[in-house]
Amino acid sequence: MSKIWQGLVLGIAFIGDKLRRLPGAGLVERFPGLVFALLFIGALLAGAVWASQKSPQRISLAELAVGGLAPMQTWIIVTGDVAAGSSTASHQYVLTDPAVLHARMIINSDVELPVGRTTVSGRLIGGDARAPQGYDWVGHLQADPVAVQEQDPPWITIVLLACGLLVIVIARTHYPVFFGDAHKRLAPSRARMDVGVRRGWSPSDAVVPGTLTTEPGQRVRLETSDGEMRELRLQSASSSIEVGRFQAATSHELVLRLVASGGDLTLTFATVHDRDVACGALAAAAALRLRPQ
Repeated sequence: MSKIWQGLVLGIAFIGDKLRRLPGAGLVERFPGLVFALLFIGALLAGAVWASQKSPQRISLAELAVGGLAPMQTWIIVTGDVAAGSSTASHQYVLTDPAVLHARMIINSDVELPVGRTTVSGRLIGGDARAPQGYDWVGHLQADPVAVQEQDPPWITIVLLACGLLVIVIARTHYPVFFGDAHKRLAPSRARMDVGVRRGWSPSDAVVPGTLTTEPGQRVRLETSDGEMRELRLQSASSSIEVGRFQAATSHELVLRLVASGGDLTLTFATVHDRDVACGALAAAAALRLRPQ
């Protein structure tokens, strides 16, 4: 996993850890699917309201000249060079574009418009089709008293969907985050090392001090400070062991996560060497399928 991806996952998990401390966060985390469904329905309703609102289409004179206006759309926003028209009618203008030589738009307005490079909005009365070959394109626009802007993006829909996805992602992440590590395949050896023991895979589980004892040809023995003694029997020499670390923003723990008879375990180690020795011994014992003595 690349450092960039690890940093992204760690950042999301860190934010999720902070959000879990907010009032009501526990209820959301208990029912993430239901919360996501409610947010998704809200996003659909907000999107439907947004889509039902009539909105002008921003379009260029060049696009109008080749019939680029959306079907059933007559409310447009267009930018060009506006000049006073030749008609005697008050507030009539002509909009042109230097890049489109054979196209112009006649603008009728109830108010005076600024001349020069101007953006105008209004209802297109004619000229929504492509100009016949060999003829100039001419459109007619009834200008709005005040030029309008395009409709804003559907921010409510976007925010609700983002919150729904965030709920699902955070519900599936833990902080600190477990990242797998490459490790050396060390031959089993006699060793006795101090470890931390979590009875589960979550970094939030309580840690109990313990001692791990390894001997070649024997099962690995675990003894905890609360009086438990057991031989670790794994279901597989490979898939039952995950080597890695619990990574926080400023610290980490070296760990082995085990699928063992009697319940899943997470063992924490002081050094990479101790972790690799324990991993080699556990894998060797599982491969030999030794029976407890």
